[in-house]
Amino acid sequence: MVQLYLITGFLGAGKTTFLKNLIRMLSSFRLRVIVNEFGKEGIDGKLLAELGVALDEINNGSIFCSCRLDKFEEVLENALSDPPDILLVEASGLSDPTNIRKILTTNPKFSSIIFKGSICLVDAVSFPKVFQTARVCNRQLSVSDMALINKTDIAAPEQTDAVEKLILDHYPELVIYRTSFGEIRKEWLDALNSPSREEKPRFQTQDITLQKATIQINDTMTVYQLEQFIKMFIEDTYRIKGFVDLENKTWFVDCVGSLVQISPYSLSSPEKCNKITALAGQGMSLKKSIAIAVEWYQPYILGVE
Repeated sequence: MVQLYLITGFLGAGKTTFLKNLIRMLSSFRLRVIVNEFGKEGIDGKLLAELGVALDEINNGSIFCSCRLDKFEEVLENALSDPPDILLVEASGLSDPTNIRKILTTNPKFSSIIFKGSICLVDAVSFPKVFQTARVCNRQLSVSDMALINKTDIAAPEQTDAVEKLILDHYPELVIYRTSFGEIRKEWLDALNSPSREEKPRFQTQDITLQKATIQINDTMTVYQLEQFIKMFIEDTYRIKGFVDLENKTWFVDCVGSLVQISPYSLSSPEKCNKITALAGQGMSLKKSIAIAVEWYQPYILGVE
């Protein structure tokens, strides 16, 4: 039998860092990881490659959406042909995973999978905002067996208290732990269970309220210019991610909320570089803000799609 854990959490909650810690904790087991990203460019898979585990990537949409479900089931079936001890599935931050138990229990091909439960990462700083504006936050928590309030090191105690209260007001039976840097304790994982829940079948399609834009950067741009460029539209985004080759170095762009973060990337340069993907929600002026920023930095922007 193969144990499967689902990792969810809204954009920027710290899923990839958490997953790295979880992989290290489970290093004595034979692992396989399935990483899902909403954008066309896979980022998390590149960041996890250094850990040397078997890895599959599914990009350009949520694996639980009808548009990508066939691909998810195909990858899952392939993984079971040479079964690991544990399967870890990191869902896109924009995914609606409410069908996970239905997917695993209705297909006889997956009868060897024991679903251990869903772990949802929550950003202690930005959660109240996204909880009100992004409907997938509710859906991710609704199927979770454990919520980890992450980034408590940068949140004031009263912020963390407010986040925990907000979650418990809506999901009073959910087990909640507080953490930072995506740390996970063995006793938390050991206590995780997956109680049976009745779920109505849902035909899931892509959330049409979501917005995304992929921006191609000219390698003549400086890191400082990129930072200033992003600042012009970051307030109209949930998340901005990507790799860029600038100033003879590779950089990882990882922005959440209003925080612009561009850090050196020490591993080998990814194949698809100099593209950043911005994700936003309903009512955000993403395209307009990017268009204005592009006017200011036109010589350094090769295209927006």
